[in-house]
Amino acid sequence: MSSSSSTFSRTLRGKLSGLALAAAVAAPLLTVTGATSASATAPSVASIALTQVGNDCTPYYGCAHPSAWCSDFARWVWGKAGADGTEVLHAGAISFNEYGRQNGTVHATPEVGDAVLYDSDGSLSDGEAQHVNLVVAVSADGRRIRTVGGNESGRVRHHDWFDWRTNTNPIGAGRALKFVGPKGIADTPAPTQEAGPVSAVGDLTGDGRPDVLARAASGDGTLWIYPGLGNGHLGTRIDNGGWASMERVSGVGDVTGDGRADVAAVEKSTGKLWIYPGQTNGHLGARIDNGGGWGDIRIAGSRDVTGDGRGDLLAVEEETGKLWVYPGQTNGHFGARIESGTNWDSMSTIGGAGDLNGDGKGDVVAVEEASGKLFVYPGLGNGLFGGRVEAGTGWGVMSSVSGAGDYTGDGKADIVARENNGDLWIYPGLGNGQFGARIDNGGGWNFTN
Repeated sequence: MSSSSSTFSRTLRGKLSGLALAAAVAAPLLTVTGATSASATAPSVASIALTQVGNDCTPYYGCAHPSAWCSDFARWVWGKAGADGTEVLHAGAISFNEYGRQNGTVHATPEVGDAVLYDSDGSLSDGEAQHVNLVVAVSADGRRIRTVGGNESGRVRHHDWFDWRTNTNPIGAGRALKFVGPKGIADTPAPTQEAGPVSAVGDLTGDGRPDVLARAASGDGTLWIYPGLGNGHLGTRIDNGGWASMERVSGVGDVTGDGRADVAAVEKSTGKLWIYPGQTNGHLGARIDNGGGWGDIRIAGSRDVTGDGRGDLLAVEEETGKLWVYPGQTNGHFGARIESGTNWDSMSTIGGAGDLNGDGKGDVVAVEEASGKLFVYPGLGNGLFGGRVEAGTGWGVMSSVSGAGDYTGDGKADIVARENNGDLWIYPGLGNGQFGARIDNGGGWNFTN
C-alpha cells in the first residue's frame, strides 16, 4: 500500500493554529449564504457533504485558502445544514475544537454530522489540528465511520468504513482525536447495523452456473453460498460456518489454478487478505495467507480483467482514491499491482463483472455516490479500463453491486444488486453494457444470522 502521507502535502498544510489563522480570515467569508433553518437534522449534514464529493475548493468561499480549506469545507456544510454559531469557525481545523468546548457539543463517540479532528501527534492540546472531516455514517457499535472531507489531493473526498479507534492513520492525517457536533442541529438518529457483504461469485457448486455469497452482519457472521439456478433466481443456501472475524468478503475468479472460483476475505484483527479456494460442493478449502495491510482497503473480486484467464482483485485505496488491479496467479497469490485510475473513492459500491459489453473482456460496475448513477467501465484486457458508460440512475439505493457471469441462462453476463432495504435483484445484461428488467429475489438480504 502507498504511504499514508500521500493524501496531504508534506508541509501539513491543514495543520494550522487557530491563533495564526483567526487574523487571516476576512470577516465577509464567515457568512454562509443560503443556509437552511436550524430545524434540519444531522442526516442533512451527511447529505450535503456527499453531494460535494469530487469538487475543488471553488464553492467554499471561493478558494480563500487554497492550500488549507478542509475547515472551510466543513463549516460551509454545517452552515448550509443550518448549524448555529459557525461564524466562530475559521480556516484552522483547530477552531472546531474550540467550537465544541464553547457549545458543549463534544462527543465521546461519533454521531452523524459530527466534525472529526485528526492529528498525527495524538493531541490537540498544542492548539493545532492536522485535518477535519465530517461524519456521514456510523456503524451500530459506534466503532466504524464513513467520512467526507475537503482539501484532500485538491478536492472533496469520501472515505469508506474504517475503525476510528484502532486505525492510527485512516485518511493520512493521523489519528481521529475528537468528535464535535453542530449546535442547533437535531440529534442524530441511532446508528444502524452495517449490512454484511453480498457478492456475486463464480461456480462453487459444480453445476456450471455462477452463485452468490452472503455473510450475516452479526452473531457468528455465518457465510452462506446461494446456488444460481440459471433463471435469475437462487436455490437453497449452503452453510459455510462463522465468518464474524472477517471484515470484507468477496467472490473472486480462479486464483488458485484449479479451474474453480475462489473467495477473498480480509481479517478484522490482522488486516490480512485470505484466499479461500472454491470446491464443487458449495464449501471452501484451506485458506491461503496473502499478508497484511488490507484493513481499510475496499476489495472486490473479478473473474478476469487482465486477459490471462485468471481471477483478479480490485482494490480501492481510500487514502488516495486510486483503483488498483492485483493480477491473480495460480497459487492463491497476486502479482504486481496495476494502477487503474483515480477518484474511485467517489463510488459508493464497486464490483467486478463478467463481459457486459460483448467484447470478450471483463468489465467493472460502480455506483457514483453523489449522483446515484450506475456506470459500466469496459475492461481493456490489460488491467485498465476504457471510458465509462452510464447504465442507469437511481442506483444510490444499492449497497452492493457485482457480477460473475450469466445468472439468467441467456449467454450474457448479468449483475447482482442488493438494495439498502435488503431486497436482492438480478439485472440481466443485454450484451451492450445496459440491463433489462430486473428479477426479484426477495427481501431479507441484510440478515443478521
